[in-house]
Amino acid sequence: MAKQEKFIFDYEGYFDEKLENTAILMWSTHHPAFTFAFYLNQLYNLNLERQDDITSEGGNNKLYSYQSDADHHAFFLIEQPTQGSSAIFDKILLVMGADAFETAQYIYDETSKSVGQSHTTSPSERDTILQSFIENGIFESALFNFSDPDKPETTYFPNNTANAALQKKRARFLKEQREKVSDLIMALDPLLPNFD
Repeated sequence: MAKQEKFIFDYEGYFDEKLENTAILMWSTHHPAFTFAFYLNQLYNLNLERQDDITSEGGNNKLYSYQSDADHHAFFLIEQPTQGSSAIFDKILLVMGADAFETAQYIYDETSKSVGQSHTTSPSERDTILQSFIENGIFESALFNFSDPDKPETTYFPNNTANAALQKKRARFLKEQREKVSDLIMALDPLLPNFD
């Protein structure tokens, strides 16, 4: 009788590959998911549409997505339940594809401004929408880059600090967030773009 080989899927390799071109934004907000998606659509010319909920370890997550094959971009807005959990952030935006990190940095820079910095002396309609978006419910935001599994980055904690306890806390936080994002990517797998 022939010996059967078992196929073992390399999940870490899969996640490393997916995260190479994925920037992650997270927000703590007061906005419901549909309002948050509306603002992102208005401000960044997206067309996020409501999809079926996805299930991850955190429970059922509301999902909005938009994909542009022409620009090789995909956006997945996920609202995760925070009641009864230790989650800091309730909204996660995965930006995938070409220029994902530049696109995410631009959105992060704009949506993490302090109130009063989001408009000029005579604000445009877009400035007014941005100001309303920030003032009416964005409490905290963070940008994550897990493209290098050995050197994850975030704006949530300072990179360089001599404080060993803070460095340990930062490493644990980044590990938890990467695991959360990996779980979401697994739940999103049938919807993920193939830009090859």
